[in-house]
Amino acid sequence: MNAPDQRTLPVPPARPIHAAPPGLPGDENAPGPGAQSLSRNLAWMVAGTVWNGFCQWALLIVLAKLGTLEMVGAYTLGVAIATPILMFSCLNLRSIFVTDQQSVFQFHEYLTLRLVMLGLSVAAAAALGIAEGDRPELVFFITAITVAKSLDYVSDIFYGLLQREESMRAISISMIMKGTLGLCAVAAAIVLWGSLRAAGAALVIASGLVLFFFDIPVSLNLLKMSLLSAVREGMARGKAIVSGGRRAWARLIALAGSGAPLGIAVMLVSLNVNIPRYFVERSFGIREQGIFSSLVSLMSAGSVAVGALGQCATPRLARFFASGNMPGFRRLVWLISGFSVALGAAGFLAAALFGRQILSLAYRPEYATRQDVLVWLMAASGAMYLGSTMGVAVTAVRCFAPQLPLFAFAAAITTAACVFLVPTMGMRGAAAAIFISSVIQSAGGALLLRYACTRAKAAAAAA
Repeated sequence: MNAPDQRTLPVPPARPIHAAPPGLPGDENAPGPGAQSLSRNLAWMVAGTVWNGFCQWALLIVLAKLGTLEMVGAYTLGVAIATPILMFSCLNLRSIFVTDQQSVFQFHEYLTLRLVMLGLSVAAAAALGIAEGDRPELVFFITAITVAKSLDYVSDIFYGLLQREESMRAISISMIMKGTLGLCAVAAAIVLWGSLRAAGAALVIASGLVLFFFDIPVSLNLLKMSLLSAVREGMARGKAIVSGGRRAWARLIALAGSGAPLGIAVMLVSLNVNIPRYFVERSFGIREQGIFSSLVSLMSAGSVAVGALGQCATPRLARFFASGNMPGFRRLVWLISGFSVALGAAGFLAAALFGRQILSLAYRPEYATRQDVLVWLMAASGAMYLGSTMGVAVTAVRCFAPQLPLFAFAAAITTAACVFLVPTMGMRGAAAAIFISSVIQSAGGALLLRYACTRAKAAAAAA
């Protein structure tokens, strides 16, 4: 069976400019996919992502219980500013690497491009904070959040090595370590110093420790390389890229061009959730924005499980599609879609029946008065989870560029809905805007998947 049509991904010829290190994916000596079953990988990824997501949510609880509403608002605003910038700059290179079954680019090219883009992201986030005219403490915190998450995204590109071999255990352990260490560090910083500056510095230290003392060593072990040889190899690769002239830079630019549609797409996905936060903050202040973001974090909890399942399924979906095994591809898509819808339905029922108790227990009594907002958000969660699943499947078939118009349209709808609904309905209007855009994103993703599968079938028939 011929490989499916990949005209959605403009790439140069698959001729490497340098030899890959031993064991590097793309080299003929690279090990085959791991023998781990999907269920075992899923168990590990659910454990890692759920715990990491819980720790991210627990950060808000620490700030709400030990700090003030202003601190919660400042933290969530900093995350809302940093996240879209980072999501675009990362260009979703990990997904491209994992689904690159022909090994068009080498791993060191993915890593080099990721480092360059993350450096630009930190500068952009700091400049945006200064341009907004926020107080120096908040500008420092926004920059620190961006640096900490940049270190996490360096880990993310190393996760691609492990994910491609379906070795999810190490990824899960890393995520558990990051979440636990970050939570403990921020809690200690709030108790000892009670400032956002200290909390931001604590997050940077926690992310850096896990990256340098776990993620990199584990990845080197996968490649069967020592730290010294890896440093030498990295210096040689960097020198080759710098002195490689147009050919080396053309490959990086081509890789960036391949990832740009996905980078813009995931940025727009992030904006779909964060745009309502911006409107709430501008209309009602940072305290109300903190409350709204705390409620959104409960909706986002389910995204952790959906994301874990998607990461486990992506390599297998890509192989099914590339080999023409469409029955296996469809079964797996239906499996993760059903899980996503069921999870959203469970969240909606919990919010409708026990929303006040959940909010009062998780945060403070003043949060419990916004159960109506939580119900709206949980109604949106099912559509959001299904849209995320459709995005995983569409990415697995390497249909990148067509996702951009869909997410741009969804972001535009979110903005328009916020303009009309937030001033009159407040937080409920912001939650309704998320609901509307989630339905559009889910339906559009299903149409894109159908389009990609139809094209692949037509290409196979023509071949």
